[in-house]
Amino acid sequence: MADTQRADVLHLRMSEAPSSKLFTQDELKQLINEDDLVKILGMTQSLIDRKMMKLVKLGEELRFQAILASETRKLTSMTDDEQMIYSYIEASGREGIWTKTLKAKTNMHQHIVMRCLKQLESQRYVKLIKSVKHPTRKIYMLYNLQPSVDVTGGPWFTDSELDTEFIDSLLTVVWRYIALKTYPTAFQDPAPNTNVLQSTFPAHHPGFATLDSIMEFITSNKITNIDLALNDIRSLCEVLIYDDKIELAKNTSDVYIATWQSVLEAGYGRQYNDETCLNESQKDFVEVMKAELQFSVFDFYGVINDDVKEDDVVFLDKWTHQ
Repeated sequence: MADTQRADVLHLRMSEAPSSKLFTQDELKQLINEDDLVKILGMTQSLIDRKMMKLVKLGEELRFQAILASETRKLTSMTDDEQMIYSYIEASGREGIWTKTLKAKTNMHQHIVMRCLKQLESQRYVKLIKSVKHPTRKIYMLYNLQPSVDVTGGPWFTDSELDTEFIDSLLTVVWRYIALKTYPTAFQDPAPNTNVLQSTFPAHHPGFATLDSIMEFITSNKITNIDLALNDIRSLCEVLIYDDKIELAKNTSDVYIATWQSVLEAGYGRQYNDETCLNESQKDFVEVMKAELQFSVFDFYGVINDDVKEDDVVFLDKWTHQ
């Protein structure tokens, strides 16, 4: 009885540390003020038998970990087979474990494995999850854990399906934010006090969009209730770079500017074509800009001025087939 009482004291003192703490034999000796290794091992065996402690292998060493009282009650309510199944599921962490792997590790018949899983699931000790990598597999993990990104696919997947609508909406939001930080007048109607010379900020402008500012914008405006990491924002920016909608600012890292072509594609940046909205100085500037503008086949939204002579114009398909 004395050994059991001392074992309970040892468990109590172990429980004062964080639940993830792994103790060595020497640390257990200090906790209980006992140098006799045989007595220490007797206490640990008592706790292990009563599901109050477990052995954890850390490298080549065995460590001791206290089990919470709630977890002890859970384990003592299980059969031996259920405990074994549960221990392997617990060890799998946030990755979960495939039922076929469970069967191989426990060396149990498939019927017994499934019966134990059904019982554990009914008690809400474990749960069945879907894996993006292995959608046809039955994978189980502890009920109170959240699957890892490798399992769920991260924020871009809903019910193991790629959520293209969600991704597209975020891409639009991110692009618009970056474009607003790049072109101060592109998204507003011309006004008499608008500086038409300032169509974009200078290269040394400190206010271009960064990963942190994009994240702050999405979070503060509650664009989505899904938690996004900086790497998720970076992934969106990489898609926009691939689509030629944004680019990295020169000599920077994670600082982005929008391409003018993307602004035109979105239907903006054409306000100054309407001369009724311009004052005289703005009209003069726009006329000079139009006169100096050269047509480019890479400008998908460019048009040929009406005053260009027909002899100076050739259709691209006709030219390539000559």
